[in-house]
Amino acid sequence: MILRKMAVVLLGLSVLLSGCSPDAARDNHSQREDTVNISADANADRKVDNTESTVTDVMPADAGASEVMKEGQGGTAAEENAAGMDIADASQDEGNKIIELIPMKQLPDLTMAPQKPFTLEEAAAFGTHMLTPVYHETFRYQIREFTKHPARLVIDIGNTGNEPLVITDENMWYSILDYEGNEIAGSKLQGAPVSIAPGEIKRVVLTAQNPDAGLVFLELGGLSYTLDEPMFFPVLDDALDVDDTSPYYKYGFTINDDNGEPFIISMHPMQVIGNGRAKMVGCGLMVVENERIGPVDKGDGFLALVKVRIANTSDEVMTIDRLITSGGGLWVDFTEEDMALLGEKGLPYTIEPFTIVEGWVPFRVRDGRDGHGIAFYTSHGGFQLGDLQTYPIFEK
Repeated sequence: MILRKMAVVLLGLSVLLSGCSPDAARDNHSQREDTVNISADANADRKVDNTESTVTDVMPADAGASEVMKEGQGGTAAEENAAGMDIADASQDEGNKIIELIPMKQLPDLTMAPQKPFTLEEAAAFGTHMLTPVYHETFRYQIREFTKHPARLVIDIGNTGNEPLVITDENMWYSILDYEGNEIAGSKLQGAPVSIAPGEIKRVVLTAQNPDAGLVFLELGGLSYTLDEPMFFPVLDDALDVDDTSPYYKYGFTINDDNGEPFIISMHPMQVIGNGRAKMVGCGLMVVENERIGPVDKGDGFLALVKVRIANTSDEVMTIDRLITSGGGLWVDFTEEDMALLGEKGLPYTIEPFTIVEGWVPFRVRDGRDGHGIAFYTSHGGFQLGDLQTYPIFEK
């Protein structure tokens, strides 16, 4: 399962980074059709070759993983667009008017409308889904709250089966072990047993006495997997935030794009990544009611923005040469002109030496079946914030 999940994640990252050299055409919106279709070359008849990409600092994938990556990269531009990838239309941009962000009061309610069930692989592939529901054959759920200190999970569960769904401490529980392997979570399902009738949705609350508990086991409808508390909690010498301009060399792993450029990848909110010349962190997330932010429209989903903080830890000016957002079937270059639409909330594309900047970057959220990420081509190296669908709604 771990290897399959890693293969799917790396496939998503490879698609986001495929063909994205900073020298690609991107001077104005009229060139978007060439630049945002980043999983295929501008020549739609040419197959994308991703066999040169390398990955370091990750668990070795099994033989099937490489085949998945190759197969996923092989479609033409027309085939990928037909499969649901949208091309941003410059004619619908907001112009030069500063966009007022309209925060969404809460995520859309879980409904019992017919939905195609997730496979177990789909449910687990992109981590704990915090922005969208997860659908199974006999039940579905939407996470509403998932925290540490206190350890608390609030989750809406709908019964789509024909029999009552009874949830006890044996179906859903927190787990954390001491150094001797003893369970010390003190998990408690509030109001257990919780019975959910067919066609009914109930809010379920799970707590743990141990505030450090962050792993929940879920065994429902014949399925068994885990939910991970989404926030990144640093240990030992890991930095907590980008709060100074000292050099930093920490990352989960790297992946090379088609041109051999290494990208340092963050997969968690509040996880700092750095290469010595610059460091970056995703330090907030909000969902909004806005229909469009520049070239990023909500389509059949909604819009979210991640707050990014970047520190230039060098004595040279740092520039963002290309910024690509991916999510909900939309891949798009988000230019400096687009960022200006956010006014003071936008992320600067120029960062002076030993300076820290921050700003919001938008992306589309759809049905949870695709990953969400932002790739940064900069003068100081490549960075990516991945798995944005696992970010809770928060601001730091």
